[in-house]
Amino acid sequence: MSADASPELREGLHWSARDTSTDVVADNLRRLLLEADRQHGALLSLRTLNLLVSPNAHVPRTVRAGGRRTVHPARMIRLVRHADDRLDAEVGVRLLDVGGTQMHLLMEDVTLRGNADRLAHADSLIAPLLARGIPTVAWLPGYEHDDVDRALAEVAHVTVFDSDLDPDPVRALMYAHETALEHPCRDLAWLRNAHWRARIAAAFEDETAQGALAFMPSGEVVGQAHLPSTVLVAAWIAARAEINVTLRPGAGTEPIESITIAGLRIDPGHMPPALGAPLMEALDTVYSPLPGYEDALQSMDRVAIVA
Repeated sequence: MSADASPELREGLHWSARDTSTDVVADNLRRLLLEADRQHGALLSLRTLNLLVSPNAHVPRTVRAGGRRTVHPARMIRLVRHADDRLDAEVGVRLLDVGGTQMHLLMEDVTLRGNADRLAHADSLIAPLLARGIPTVAWLPGYEHDDVDRALAEVAHVTVFDSDLDPDPVRALMYAHETALEHPCRDLAWLRNAHWRARIAAAFEDETAQGALAFMPSGEVVGQAHLPSTVLVAAWIAARAEINVTLRPGAGTEPIESITIAGLRIDPGHMPPALGAPLMEALDTVYSPLPGYEDALQSMDRVAIVA
């Protein structure tokens, strides 16, 4: 969704405090929302989810749900670590024009800053701030998933993470597997290989190609052999075709350079541009299951990785 802030509302309504509590934060969020309605009226709230953002120790600037240009209608609650034994908070309410309709879209942004002990109880910390009646999504942008991540995952209906960020692919895929067994999740590494999976499925709509599997029940994937998104493609092939797949390192920098199944080399076709905002793609699928992901995770033992 794209929207532009009207000039007089660009700064929005704002509140901040040191050494506070989430009950006070919730009261001030409600106050700002009422003030926005009182000042401007004709508000259109298209809020579709609560978006919880875990502290990110690995990337200096946490992804902000697509940034200012691309807006997802969520109540965003960001957790940030600091050393002091107190809770600091900041609340912002912005109004954005909706395509010349003289209506405004409410954007709610809450930031909570606390030390490790406070953030470890993130589930109870954010409870007074959740909008009721809509899904809660936990975005975990790091890769060493700690007590904070686990607490947010317990609250969330859907957990979003990116296996490709982890320099340890075994750890990344083990975490993905454990998480998928517990509750719905969205792995950005899985979303990145959607084009390849579509090409493979299209190639095997042909009955001749399907028949070749009976005579040559094997597959090969060449690319970045230890990148989770590449491993997931190989495992998905193994699950769908019920074959063993060899994953070999490629000569270039592409995650996947070539795929051959039952002697048939799959043409990548016109590769779409890289996802500019993969988190947005994940949020857009919150209401839809991701078929094949869990099957791929459960078929890792059918993938032989050649060093």
